[in-house]
Amino acid sequence: MYKVKELGLLSGTNKVLVAEKIGLHPDTLRKVLNGKIVCSKLVAYCITKFINSDGEIDDYFEREIE
Repeated sequence: MYKVKELGLLSGTNKVLVAEKIGLHPDTLRKVLNGKIVCSKLVAYCITKFINSDGEIDDYFEREIE
């Protein structure tokens, strides 16, 4: 599971449109980006690639040990 490193990631961006583009419910995306919930590697990857197509998951997320 992955937790966002920087709270407020994608601030100023329409999160509803981002959520639609990556296939998430907007509330889920907001919770992930606000650090309230952790996400799967796939979700972290999709968010990362939306932000920066050359970016890596480790640039924006830290791995949570279960």
